[in-house]
This record gives sequence, structure tokens and C-alpha cells, in this order.
Amino acid sequence: PNFFLSYFQVSTGAYKRQVHEVPLGKQVTDPTLIEKITWATWTSIIGDEVIGIWPRNADKADVNCACVTHAGLNIVTGDDFGLVKLFDFPCTEKFVSGYFILI
Repeated sequence: PNFFLSYFQVSTGAYKRQVHEVPLGKQVTDPTLIEKITWATWTSIIGDEVIGIWPRNADKADVNCACVTHAGLNIVTGDDFGLVKLFDFPCTEKFVSGYFILI
């Protein structure tokens, strides 16, 4: 029996998060199971873990990318306004004002 399952997550064009088992690709829909998954990396802009990266009155397409640091403590985002922002991770409180990073 397989005691170690792997998962991957995707963000759809409809801004929905989907989690799938590897290698079969079977979609996981049980929220309790999804909450228990520890992700090795995170680049998704969708999910309860990143709800705070979205500014008030944001269009769905305003936040374009995200990446969690290797330590898993912060997430960096890029948006349509040319801003790069740093947040604590997970960022579960709505409308958190992140730190702006000057590039």
C-alpha cells in the first residue's frame, strides 16, 4: 500500500483552486483533507491561505503571481500595478496591507 500520497494544486481560469492526487490526477474535494496538506512550494494566488493578498476592490486579474519563501514564512506577490508586495504566510485575514518592495 502507498502510505505517502503526493498532491498538486492548480488555479483555473475561473479563479477556482483545484487539488489533485499524484500520479492519477484524481481531484481531491474534501476540504478537511486539503487543509492537512503541507505544500513543499506555493505559487498560487487562490486559496484560503492567501486571501489577504487581495486588496479591497481588486479585480480578479489584479494579482498575477505569488511565491512563498523557502522557509514558508512569507509570500511575495506581483500585480497589475507593477507592485511587488511582501506578506506573512499564511495570509488568511482579508485586505492585509503588505510591505512594498522597491525594485
